[in-house]
Amino acid sequence: MADGMLGRLARWLRLTGHDVVYINELDLPPEKQDEFLLAQASKGLVLLTSDLRLYRKSRRSGFKAVLIQASKLSEQLLEVSKALPELEVDLEKSRCPVCNGELEEAERGEVEGLVPRTVLERQENFWRCVQCGKIYWQGTHWRNILETLEEFRRRRNGSNP
Repeated sequence: MADGMLGRLARWLRLTGHDVVYINELDLPPEKQDEFLLAQASKGLVLLTSDLRLYRKSRRSGFKAVLIQASKLSEQLLEVSKALPELEVDLEKSRCPVCNGELEEAERGEVEGLVPRTVLERQENFWRCVQCGKIYWQGTHWRNILETLEEFRRRRNGSNP
């Protein structure tokens, strides 16, 4: 469970194969969100929050929570890695960063007309979200994803960039 300030982190954790519920995607009034997050944490979900008050309340209740203090994504991933297993991008395990649905491989013919023609001509592998239908491929943004994860790994292993 990720609080409302951690949308980018939630999307990245989904890419790494983690099932992440992001509170801002739910139809809850703001005054009910903390209560909902704590209720989910009571069921064993890890609460990711940048709210010190919510973090302390969760910990006092005996729930597993991670206080996210960093603003840089690689540092946020490092903070989360203290509570979660190895973070890797593996499209066999990745989830849709938009809706948290599972991804399945899609044939080129299945995505024709759904992706730009140049993408269809240049890419071999495609994935589709079974929930929202969004199509993914390893485009130019893939290098940025790998660089961010490499920076995270360096920090986790104790070396600075």
